[in-house]
Amino acid sequence: MKTFKAIVIDDDPSVLIYLRCILQRRSFDVHVYEDPVECPLYKSPGCFSPFHCECPDLIISDYNMPRVNGVELLASTMEKGCHCRHLALITAQGLLDADLTRVAKYGTRYFTKPLDFDDFFPWLDRVEKEIAERPSGQ
Repeated sequence: MKTFKAIVIDDDPSVLIYLRCILQRRSFDVHVYEDPVECPLYKSPGCFSPFHCECPDLIISDYNMPRVNGVELLASTMEKGCHCRHLALITAQGLLDADLTRVAKYGTRYFTKPLDFDDFFPWLDRVEKEIAERPSGQ
């Protein structure tokens, strides 16, 4: 079985633990970060991930975090050349129109907290299927 790579960024440790458990049960190698500024995808001047220079298959970020919000984190990551095709932003509050436009530019999926698993799990199923069907090296 193929192992998928995921990065989760959220300043709430309980959310990190929960999402890590969900993703690990689904064959993901998961790296979690409470502080977006400490995530290698943000602090590196180029595209760098904790997976030895391979882009992750999935990035899930909280929106409202100290120092850098999730939109800024994802935009910075994509502008550095990350090729991750599956991005998600989760938030307990709505997004400003400008932020919605920015995340849509990268095909980012937007979820509200608490997560609606009737929406989240089918999306995750599609992500896994797309990753599994992708030719090696892409």
